[in-house]
Amino acid sequence: MLCFSRFGSSPLLRPLPTPLQQGIGKKNNFLLWCTFALFLRGLSFAVAAASILIPMKFSLRWLEDHLTLNGSVEAFIERLTYSGSEVEGVERRGVDDPNVVVAEVVSYVPHPNADRLRLCQVTTGTETRQIVCGAKNFEVGDRVPLALPGAKLPGGFAIKESKLRGELSQGMMCSAKELGLAEDAEGLLLLPKATPFGPLSQAIPTDTIIDLEITPNRPDLLSYSGLARELAALGCGTLKPVAEVKMSWAATPTDWKVALASEACPYYTLTLLENVKVGPSPQWLQDKIAATGHKPVNNVVDITNYILWETGAPLHAFDAAKLAGKRIEVRTARPGEKLSALDGKTYDLAATDLVIADAERPQALAGVIGGLDSAVTGTTVSIALEAAWFVPANVRQSGRRLGLLTDASYRFERRADPQAVLTARNRAVALLQELTGAVPVATPLLAGKPPAGRAPIALRIERVAKVAGVAIPREEIEKGLEALGLESTGENLWQPPSFRHDLELEIDLIEEIVRLRGLADLPGTISLGWVPESGADRTHRRLVQLRRALAARGWQECLTDALSEEAIVGAERGVLKIANPINAQFTHLRPGLRDCLLAVAARNLARGNTTVRLFEVGKVYREEKGNVVEELRLALVELGTIDAFDWTARERNVDFYDLKGTTDFIEENSGLGLGLVARLARGPVDPAVAKKHDLKAKTFHAEYYLGEWVQRDETPKVFTGLPQFPAVRRDLAVVVPRATAQEAVRHAIVNGAAATAAGPALERVDLFDVFEDAKGEKIAADKKSLAYALTYRLKDRTLTDNEVNGWQQALREKVKAALGCEFRES
Repeated sequence: MLCFSRFGSSPLLRPLPTPLQQGIGKKNNFLLWCTFALFLRGLSFAVAAASILIPMKFSLRWLEDHLTLNGSVEAFIERLTYSGSEVEGVERRGVDDPNVVVAEVVSYVPHPNADRLRLCQVTTGTETRQIVCGAKNFEVGDRVPLALPGAKLPGGFAIKESKLRGELSQGMMCSAKELGLAEDAEGLLLLPKATPFGPLSQAIPTDTIIDLEITPNRPDLLSYSGLARELAALGCGTLKPVAEVKMSWAATPTDWKVALASEACPYYTLTLLENVKVGPSPQWLQDKIAATGHKPVNNVVDITNYILWETGAPLHAFDAAKLAGKRIEVRTARPGEKLSALDGKTYDLAATDLVIADAERPQALAGVIGGLDSAVTGTTVSIALEAAWFVPANVRQSGRRLGLLTDASYRFERRADPQAVLTARNRAVALLQELTGAVPVATPLLAGKPPAGRAPIALRIERVAKVAGVAIPREEIEKGLEALGLESTGENLWQPPSFRHDLELEIDLIEEIVRLRGLADLPGTISLGWVPESGADRTHRRLVQLRRALAARGWQECLTDALSEEAIVGAERGVLKIANPINAQFTHLRPGLRDCLLAVAARNLARGNTTVRLFEVGKVYREEKGNVVEELRLALVELGTIDAFDWTARERNVDFYDLKGTTDFIEENSGLGLGLVARLARGPVDPAVAKKHDLKAKTFHAEYYLGEWVQRDETPKVFTGLPQFPAVRRDLAVVVPRATAQEAVRHAIVNGAAATAAGPALERVDLFDVFEDAKGEKIAADKKSLAYALTYRLKDRTLTDNEVNGWQQALREKVKAALGCEFRES
C-alpha cells in the first residue's frame, strides 16, 4: 500500500516521512517513470498491478561473472530505477573484519557444567584459543570461521572474552547466518579443509545483494544473464563473452519414450544420465545458491537451481530409477489423481492441471513443483533431466488453484524464453558431468517444437521523435535496440528476441528507446499547439486542483488497492466478488474508500503517528440492477490529536468540527473552483467498523461522489479591479424565531436590497454574531438575534451618510415585511 503527498516541496511528488510511507519505499524517480509508462503502455501497468510481485535477490559478485561494471553500485541502481525496474533494497553480506579469521578445531571435550556445550581448542595458525560452543556439526580437523575479541558481526554484535557456565571463551565460532552469509543456517559454517589461515574475507569475499521488483512483462530480467544484458544496454557495463557449451551425445539407442498429450506443453526434452554421485556441492556453488536466499541441497538439485538463476530456464531432475515404465507422458490429470510434492504435501489434482507422469502416476505438476516419489536423494545413481516450455496460463492457473508459487512457476507463468531450453539443458549436463561424474546415456529425447516468435516490427524514426518529444539519432536507436537483443531484418524492421515477448508494437520499441536514453534527457512538456480542453483534460486538471488544495491544508494522499478482503467489505450491499482471486486477502472489489483509509490510519497509529489526516481520490465498484457501476470518489479520514502550536495551547483530540472545517472548505471554496455538493457521508465512524481495524481513537470520515463534479461546466473567472472609492458599513441585527435558518435571513436581506435603490451598492452581507437569551431579559427566550455587517460601495463615487442611512431604512422595511421580524438596536 502506497501513501504519498503531492505538490509539496517537489514540483510533482513529495514522499512522506516514515511512518506514512507504510514501509514501501517508492522513489520519486520510479513514480515519475510510472506516470510516463502509463502514457506509453497503460496495459502493461494494469497487468503488473494485478500480479504478485516478489523481490528477486541478485548477488553483485555473481552478476560480475556476466558483466564488467563501469561505475558504482549506486549509479547502476539509479539507472535501473529510471528504466522501470525498482530496487527494493540493498544488503551487504559477509564480514570484512580482520578479527574474523579462519581457524581449525584441534580438540574438544564436553563442557563440565553444561550438557549441550563443548569446550573446544582451536588454532588460528599462530595461536591456540579456548572456545565454548553449542554447535555439534564439526569434528577435529574442520576449519571454521572464528570471531576474535574485538570483532563486530552483522547486526552490531560485538565479540569479547567472557565466561560461559564458568569456562572462559576467547571468541566465537560462527554459523553462516551469524556472518550474514545466509538467512538461515544450522550449525557452524564448515570451510574446505584446504582453506588457508588468515582473515575470513580472503576466503569468502563480501558481497552485495540487490532486491529487484521486476514487473510481469519482463521475465527476461529474472536471470543473471538477462539482468546483465539489461545493464549493458543501459550503459552500466560491458557484457563478458559467454562460451557456448557444445555437447557430443552417445549414439546408443534407448528404450525410453516421451509423449506429449496436451497443447499446454508444446516442447519437451529429457536427458538420461548415469553414474551420478550425489553429494554436497562445491563451496562456490553453495555460495551462489545461498546468495539467492535458498539453502543448498545437493549437487544435482543445486545445479538445476543454479541454471535457473543463471539463464532463467527452469529444469527438473527425476531419479530415473523411480520412474515406472521408462516413459514420460505430459498430460492433464485424470480423475482422482494426487501428487505427493517436494514440499511434503499431497495435492488433489484437477482435470485442468498439467502433469509429468510416468507409466503409472503423476510425478510432477508441470512447471510448478516436482514429486516426492521421484526426488533425487543421496542414493540416486541415475537421473532424467527435464527441460521444457509450458504455456504460461496453464502454469498460472494450477499454481493459483493450489496456492503454490515456486521459482520455476514464477518464471513459467510470466513466459520463460523457449529458445533457452536447450542452452540451459546443455549447461546443466556439462556441470553434472563435472561435479557429479554423470555420463549421458544417449542422445536426449525431444518432443514437439518451441513456439513461434513475434513478427518483425516496423519502426519509423520520425515517429520516435514525435512520441519522445526530442529527435534521437538513428545510430543511437539502432545501437540501443541491438543491445537489447533485437535484430534488424530490413529497412526499419526489427525482430524481437524470443526472451522479449512483450515487444509487439511500434510503441513498444519506442518505449525501449526512451528507457535507454533516460527520462532526464526528455523535455518535461511537449508542445502540440493550442487545442480545446477535452473531458479527460478537465478531469485531470480538477483532480490535481483538489489534491493540491487538500495537501496545502495538511492532508496526506493515499493510494490504496482496489481489491479488499471479505471480512472488511463482504457484508455491504452490492459488493462485487472476484471470480478468480489471486489470494485469500484480495477477494472483493472495494465498494467505498473508507475502509481502505481506515486500514492505513491503523498502521500509522501503530507506528506512533498520533495525528492522521488522510485522503484518497479513487474508483469504487458495486453491483446495481445486474450491472457493474464504477464511481470516482473522494474520501477523507481524520483521527488522533491536534498538536499545540505554542506553549500557551494544549494538545487536544480531533473532533467533528476539524473534519467539518475541511468539508466546508471544499464545498464552498468557489475561488478554487471546488464547490463539491455530492456528499455521501460525513461524521464519526461507526465504532463497530473502527473495531475491525483495531482503531480505538474516535475517527471521522467524509466521502464524496466526484463523477459529476469533474465534468461540470465552470463559470469563467472575470478580473475585477481594486476599488477606487471607500466602503461604508452598516450593521443590522435581525430578531427572528430560533427555528429560522440563517440562510433565509440573508436571502431576505439580499432580495430586499435588490428591490430598493441600495441594490447596486450592497457589496457584501456577512454574519458576525448570533445572540440568544435563555432568560428572556434582552430578547424573548424563543428568539435569536442574527447580526449582519452590510458593506455599501459604488464604483464611480463616494457615498454620503444620508443616502446610506436612507437605503438602510428602506432595507429594514423590506426585511420586516418578508420575515415578520424585529430589529435589535446596539
